[in-house]
Amino acid sequence: MDGEELSAQETALYDRQIRVWGVDDQKRLSKTHVLANGLNGTAEFCKNIVLAGVGSLTIMDDHIVTEDALSANFLIPPASVKDEGSSLAELCCDSLKEFNPMFVFQLKEVT
Repeated sequence: MDGEELSAQETALYDRQIRVWGVDDQKRLSKTHVLANGLNGTAEFCKNIVLAGVGSLTIMDDHIVTEDALSANFLIPPASVKDEGSSLAELCCDSLKEFNPMFVFQLKEVT
């Protein structure tokens, strides 16, 4: 590869993936950037790429959280529906950070 090594923390966190596809592929995966445009039905996908160690995730979704969103998105804490004005993307990012605190997130407004 390019000589960049995984940190001890990354090696411990991604140990299972490294055993399956090796260190070089994990390093390659850690340089990948993913864009999720809309979070309706994609929560599981976002969780999986965060756990796998993809380099970064940009989420574009300016929808406000509603009761209906709870049934399609397990990343939304049920108590947050009462918080008026909370965006789906912000709440999902907060939940995803709990899965992998080393992960890099970006939120983009839809214009």
